[in-house]
Amino acid sequence: MSLLAVEQATLATWRAGEVAVIDGWTHCASSGVSGRVNAVWPLAFTGADTDAAIRRAEAWYGARGLPCVFKITDGLCAPDDLAHRLAARGYAPGRATAIMRRTLPSDAPSDAAATLSPTMPAAMDEALLAAAPDPTDADERRAIALRAPQPAAFALLPGASGSDAIGMSAIAGAYAGIYLMRTRAEARRQGCARRVLGALLAWAHAHGAKAAFLQVETDNHAACALYLQEGFSTLAHYHYWKRAPETGI
Repeated sequence: MSLLAVEQATLATWRAGEVAVIDGWTHCASSGVSGRVNAVWPLAFTGADTDAAIRRAEAWYGARGLPCVFKITDGLCAPDDLAHRLAARGYAPGRATAIMRRTLPSDAPSDAAATLSPTMPAAMDEALLAAAPDPTDADERRAIALRAPQPAAFALLPGASGSDAIGMSAIAGAYAGIYLMRTRAEARRQGCARRVLGALLAWAHAHGAKAAFLQVETDNHAACALYLQEGFSTLAHYHYWKRAPETGI
C-alpha cells in the first residue's frame, strides 16, 4: 500500500462538499470545520509558479469565506519546497497526524454485538453529536459520512445508555478507510473501540478490501496504542499549514 494510494483513497472515501484541481493541487472545501475536507492537498504540481499557485489557492478559499489551509504529508508534497514557500508567507504547521495502515487477513475476527448498517442509523448520529465539540463539527462530519461511496458500513456497539462506541468504513478499490471512531466517555477502557474496529475490518475484508488505513492525531495516545495493537503501523505523518489571521500579505 503506497502513501499516494492511501491519500487518493482518503479523498475518495472521505469526500469534501466541493473539490477542484488547480495547478495539480486538489482543493477541498466543505463548511470549514474539519481539516481534510477544508484544505489543499498538494499531491502533484502542474503549475509554472508556486507562489502564484498559492495566491490562487488563497483566492479560491477566500471566495468561499474559508481560510486557506495546506495539508502537507511527509514525503508526498509537490513541489518539494512548498513548505518553505508557505513559511515565507506566514504559514506555520500545526500538530502532527499519523497515517496508519495494515493488511487485512482472511481470518479477521468480528464481533456479533457490533451492529453494521450500510446507512447511518439514528443511534449513531446521536452518538456522533454527543462526542463532537460542538454541533457544527457533528454536522460537517455527518455530511461527509453521508457522501461516502458504497460499499460503506456504519458500526455501533449498543450499551445500557445508548451507543458505547461507533465507527464507519468506506472502500475505494482495494483500500478501506476507517473513520468516525468514537467511544462514550463512560465506556472507555472496556474494549469497546476494539470491538467496533474488529467488526469494520472483518466487513472490509468480506467486501474485497485488501488493506485498511486511518488517520489519528499523534497526541491521542490511547487511540494510537489501540491501532498499533491491532496491527496498524505508521506510514507517514501530515500537518496542516495555516497562516495566522493577523499576518497579512
